[in-house]
Amino acid sequence: DFAEQTGIAYRTMQGYIGGEREPNAEGMSGIAKAGVNLNWLVSGEGEMFQIATQEIAMSEQEEKLLNNYRTMPENLKDAFAISFKEISEKQ
Repeated sequence: DFAEQTGIAYRTMQGYIGGEREPNAEGMSGIAKAGVNLNWLVSGEGEMFQIATQEIAMSEQEEKLLNNYRTMPENLKDAFAISFKEISEKQ
């Protein structure tokens, strides 16, 4: 569960959630390690979870496919999704 992901004791986490106590620096660090955006936690602004910043290199062909997919009507996107699922299940 979330307490295990953060390394914070269950009772301590319950105190945070219930508003009975606020996390110290160690608690904030654990919460951040679980993927929570600390800016959101402190201010309520931004996304709740951290966005992965790792860029994934795409080939030119992959970029073209993605760009074409993004401009397709929804019914074609659905057809592609079904086709790709069937192909991947056969491999």
